[in-house]
Amino acid sequence: MNKFMSAEFKVGLTVIVSTLILIFGIIWGKEFRLHTDKYELDILFENVGGMIPGDPVTVNGVKEGKVARIGWQGRNVLCTIQLNNRVQLYEDAVFTVISAELLAGMKVEIFPGKSPRKINLSHQPFHGSYGGRIVDVGIVIGELAEDMSALSFRVDSTISMINSLLETGHLQKNISGSLSNINAITKEFRSLPTRFGKTLNGLDSVVTRINSLVRNNDQGIGRTLHNLNSITLRLDTVTTSMQSMLTEVQKKRGLMGKMIYDSTLYIRINKTLLSVDSLAKQIKDEGLELDLF
Repeated sequence: MNKFMSAEFKVGLTVIVSTLILIFGIIWGKEFRLHTDKYELDILFENVGGMIPGDPVTVNGVKEGKVARIGWQGRNVLCTIQLNNRVQLYEDAVFTVISAELLAGMKVEIFPGKSPRKINLSHQPFHGSYGGRIVDVGIVIGELAEDMSALSFRVDSTISMINSLLETGHLQKNISGSLSNINAITKEFRSLPTRFGKTLNGLDSVVTRINSLVRNNDQGIGRTLHNLNSITLRLDTVTTSMQSMLTEVQKKRGLMGKMIYDSTLYIRINKTLLSVDSLAKQIKDEGLELDLF
């Protein structure tokens, strides 16, 4: 009986010790502590790439905490992380969600910053960014490979079309014709300086002749200009006289003004003309009798 109890006691003690070792290992692996030596930060991300509570938090690549909770704040993901008290962050700290391993797992990578001022924990939540996963890189590479395949197909089609054109000879004829046209245009451009030179020489000859004509007729041109100046002065005098005459007429002064604006004078002149007309008619009908003595 004592031997049986001794064996059961040993088995039970072994189980208890193993259980304690297992629990201690779990606590040590999960970084549980009996006393609080951590603080929490709330960070907003647009995307966390499948990150779950318990994923690691590293500071400059060193594991210094874990993800405690993940929730929502509006359209963004609110992630609460725990950091060791020894980690000090500054105002320009950067929070990024990236891949923790090659194929799976995510983590929060923190760059503590270089600012001289420490981070103000009252400004939570802070804003982080999504750095992507290696799987995302694979997807991008796959899309790039599809684009490269399509581009390769287009290049092959273009090369085939060029080969067909070369085989028919149309492309060579077109290229030869274009080169001939370019050669002809080049020759025309080469002859342009000579043509410009001849044109300039002709213009120079015309200018020389004009100068000679001006020199030979300097006196005549001077007299002509003097006469034009005299005519201009006379026209100015006539214009002035006409303006004064029109002014007198508008002011109803002078013979012209009275003839235009004075109705009495008009009536008298009209009666005089009628009398003269009557006298002329009488002389025409009866003749003119003069009794001088």
